Amino acid sequence: MIPEKTVSSETIYRGHVVTLRVDKVTTPDHGESIREVVEHAPCIAVIPVDRDGNILFVRQYRYALGKELLEIPAGGIEPGEEPEAAVRREMSEETGFTPAVVKRIGGFYSSPGFCNEFLHLYLATDLTPNKLTAEDTAGIEVVKFKATELEGLIAAGSICDAKSVAGILTYLRMID
Repeated sequence: MIPEKTVSSETIYRGHVVTLRVDKVTTPDHGESIREVVEHAPCIAVIPVDRDGNILFVRQYRYALGKELLEIPAGGIEPGEEPEAAVRREMSEETGFTPAVVKRIGGFYSSPGFCNEFLHLYLATDLTPNKLTAEDTAGIEVVKFKATELEGLIAAGSICDAKSVAGILTYLRMID
């Protein structure tokens, strides 16, 4: 496959979380097109499994959707931070648990049609409770499910964000 070539690129917005760029490209058939690209730093997503085999999720309000979602814990990797350290920090901030064991089990792009965000997927086990450390935890509820319930929750639409679905399916494939 012949890649598209950038003719020009203009950053039209630079925010705290994302940057929006508009690129003019030459297509493989020698035409021209416009590509709107959301630049986003790499992130982590976590399948946290407690000693009883329950998977921890966070229920939180998502402003962009105007509703609560049930999700696996996830978050950004700070500049200079290793993904595994981000897993430990995000677990503490979102769930109030610290994992003794953190293992990378995969990774994926969130929405490659317009965004370059890559999520590193981790399994976190041997969880120890601690105090929630994030400032904005008032709207987060930790919910536990057995692995046998997860496919049904996805099928029912109770779990519907891409990172959670991809993470769960990767985990279920591991434990089969």
